Amino acid sequence: MLDIDELKARDSDEGRVPAGGRPATETLTLGLDRAELPVATELAALLHRVPVAGVRLPEPADFSALPSHVIVRIIALIRECSSIGTRVTWSLTLGAEQLDLVPRLDHLPAPDSITVLETGHPSVGEWRSSSNFGLLYFRKGPKFLSVVDQRPESSREIIVDDPTQMAVFLLGLEGCAWAEVTRNSQFAAAARDLVNKGLVMRVGDHCVTLPVHMRSWPLGAALLGGTLAAAGKKSDGATE
Repeated sequence: MLDIDELKARDSDEGRVPAGGRPATETLTLGLDRAELPVATELAALLHRVPVAGVRLPEPADFSALPSHVIVRIIALIRECSSIGTRVTWSLTLGAEQLDLVPRLDHLPAPDSITVLETGHPSVGEWRSSSNFGLLYFRKGPKFLSVVDQRPESSREIIVDDPTQMAVFLLGLEGCAWAEVTRNSQFAAAARDLVNKGLVMRVGDHCVTLPVHMRSWPLGAALLGGTLAAAGKKSDGATE
């Protein structure tokens, strides 16, 4: 196992694994304090250069107790691991009043366990990505975002081409303050619309973008569990 500081130290010409080199065998372990949780897209870039066998959050992600800025960063990190095809091991704790979060998050890789305070442990099998691949993802076009939502309650394809909505969507990829995406009336309207469409989730005074970035075109049943592992690029080149 290695931590984020060691991963960054290996991010050098000597530490990177060359194309076609041996597979990574170590697991990156991350604590849940802000110092140990890297920015999601920064981590994705690091893992492209210094691959690992997986990412592990050893402490339960207790959404009933953690501050909102940590919750959105955890969600963003799990989403980015899914996007680049890195296995992520985590567990989730919810308050009894937070069960409505499950259908909003279960397009992401399933936790190993879910604890609902005062009610017990729901089956991880209820997490839909355990048996359904690609429930909610997006691809980037030249001046638009194409979002595919295959969740039964909201099945549709959405084209986001309004510049303000695109800006809010992209800001939310890292998990950010709600005030940042509602800085004026135009941004506030765009943010509320994306929340209403289920593409951005507000957590207290922070928010996070939910769809997984489909960077590669996945193939085969081996990609179940919400992981968009690299398995060949889509040939049309229209989106990324």
